[in-house]
Amino acid sequence: MTAARRLLAGLGLACLYAGVFLAFHPAILRGEAFLGWDAVNEHWGDLLVPVHALRAGELPLWNPYERGGYDFLADPQTGVLYPFNWLVWLGAAVFGEGPWVVLFKALLHVAIGGLGTHLLLARLGLSRSASTFGGLAFVLSGRVAKAKDSAGLWSPVWLPWLVLTGLELVRRPSPRSGLAFGAATAMAFLSGYPPNFFRDLVGLAPVLIVALVLVVRGLPAARRHLARVAAAGAVAVAVVLGLALPSIVATLAWLPETVREQLEFAEVVYSTARPLHLFDALAPGTWREGAPVHYLGAIALLLAVFAVRRDALRITYAACALLFFLLACGDGFFLLPFLARHVPGFGLWRIPAQYFFGFAFFVAVLAAHGFDDLVRAEPERRRALARRLALVFAPACLGLLVALAWSRAPTSTGLGALFVALGGACLGGLLSARQRLRRAAAPAAIVVALLELKVQARQIHEIAQRPPDLARDAALARLDDRVGWRVADDEHYRWRVGARLDVRDIFGRNSTLVTRRWRAFAARAREDAGLLAAANVRWYAGGHRAAVQRTAAGRSRWIPGQPVELLQAAPLAYWTAQVELVEREEDALDRLAALPPGSAAVLEAPRLGPDDTAALADLRPEHAPVPAVLDAFARNRLALTVDAPAAGVLVVNEAWGPGWTARVDGAPATVLRANYLFRGLLVGPGRHAVELEYGPPRLRAALAVYAVTALLVLGGLMWLPRRTGP
Repeated sequence: MTAARRLLAGLGLACLYAGVFLAFHPAILRGEAFLGWDAVNEHWGDLLVPVHALRAGELPLWNPYERGGYDFLADPQTGVLYPFNWLVWLGAAVFGEGPWVVLFKALLHVAIGGLGTHLLLARLGLSRSASTFGGLAFVLSGRVAKAKDSAGLWSPVWLPWLVLTGLELVRRPSPRSGLAFGAATAMAFLSGYPPNFFRDLVGLAPVLIVALVLVVRGLPAARRHLARVAAAGAVAVAVVLGLALPSIVATLAWLPETVREQLEFAEVVYSTARPLHLFDALAPGTWREGAPVHYLGAIALLLAVFAVRRDALRITYAACALLFFLLACGDGFFLLPFLARHVPGFGLWRIPAQYFFGFAFFVAVLAAHGFDDLVRAEPERRRALARRLALVFAPACLGLLVALAWSRAPTSTGLGALFVALGGACLGGLLSARQRLRRAAAPAAIVVALLELKVQARQIHEIAQRPPDLARDAALARLDDRVGWRVADDEHYRWRVGARLDVRDIFGRNSTLVTRRWRAFAARAREDAGLLAAANVRWYAGGHRAAVQRTAAGRSRWIPGQPVELLQAAPLAYWTAQVELVEREEDALDRLAALPPGSAAVLEAPRLGPDDTAALADLRPEHAPVPAVLDAFARNRLALTVDAPAAGVLVVNEAWGPGWTARVDGAPATVLRANYLFRGLLVGPGRHAVELEYGPPRLRAALAVYAVTALLVLGGLMWLPRRTGP
């Protein structure tokens, strides 16, 4: 098969998995429901910020449209350097920026997971029908269906690709296999959810270790092979570091400012799952109410049990599936609490239920092996396989029938027994002596398994919200001068209007790397018109309208159906000689709330150098504040002109952050932290041209390394030869 045909075949398979997944959500197809929670509240905005930036000829490094501004690249979930997000950006640029873009991203990742599982199983030598069964079992599992609207989906769908390329590296090490494994690992990392990237590695490590032992055990030149594996592994590590470097550099620079400190132990291990809940994988609701997120179909689970035999890799898959299930139980089993206390890495992440992704994947791989055993059974082995199949399916069916006596969901339990019986019969047909029956049995078994998932897991697949109502956004989109003045969008606080409409919002979504200062500011400003006005907020739209109007003390205006207008908001930038020094950051917030908006600069004495302190001591506050003129506003650059009657401080109501540099009349100037969240510059008397620019030198160098690495990977995968033998 030519490369073009392989590509078309792969695209066809990817569309198959995405299409079947979407068909399991008919309410979305009918427009009655949509993805909710993080999908529209957070990820929709993240996907549109780069579209707007690139359209304006800018890099999406800094986002000035939320929280006063923050480093967009530093937040892992934005996925700025993740190539598969670029496809979504392209779609949004061509077909519009509606909420469909987050659905497209979810389906794209379902396709990645299904295609990767299919190719892995095919590479392991399984039949087409078995590979299809395994791919469907993975992408239609309860955990994947539940995660369609969350960032948790993005990294786990790369686990099949990690295993596929990792096994290739172990068995046939070469520069090409090293590039492929490194690229797959980088994609899992750059996709944007570090906790599940870590969990991918937890599942990958034992598979590759066992595979390597199996390979070198039968080779006469084991040391030479190990040396080639090490060399290919070094290539993979170099690729991962080269592609991940910009995200790592940006994130590490911002971590000291954020609230992402060590989680509480109880938060790390908290889970509602328990080991006995594994029985709910046969029939949801039998032992506890509701459909569990680890549900992937009784037929698939029983096939996985059927597939386990004396084969090192199969035993490893089974052990990994059990490991991930027990880890997902969190504080319901001793394993995760022990690892969180004693093994680095396990104590860094919350939501143990995310380990169910690994459980679903390894069970799907085992189930596909069991399916393939039946499809390819030799005539002399069919009787033995039939007995073994009956020993697995018959007790499960009988157990479910007995469980009807105490089941909390007798309908589901009864249906579970029915589907197990039907599935077992179809799978038994694969062992028939009649060729026509064998041919019909494979698609029949797949259809029964799909029908089972559709019926039994409907509670999970139906988890969705109503389509987003965007009517209220129009009021914000029509505001005049949305650059010179900021909004406080508390009405759609979780909808990220600023990120989608390029409205400068002091609130926005509480994302991964939210700073401590912004969180404290937002908690108080939500009901304090003085703090909002001091932050350049002219319009407030939110549920605390009465409190904002009351604290505005008559200096506000409100027309029903429109945001509250604050009449004395501080300008985006202003010069002042009135400077107040405080010792603690909490004191800065208190003083900012008490002072008239736009009147003073509040600076924190411990953050000032000796020269700055001396310069501030000479200031004379008799002059009134002077607004600066905004000459240019861009995501990564700000240009201002100010006529200063005397020496003073230019306050810029845009968030302070590491990586911002300034020039006053062409000369470098220090960017101070002013007014708790924002920036300040010391300027002398006279007319000044001020430029502020974002672009840390280390980040620029890291982006250059990323570009070079990406080109080398693409060139290597296209031109380097494959190794065809061990």
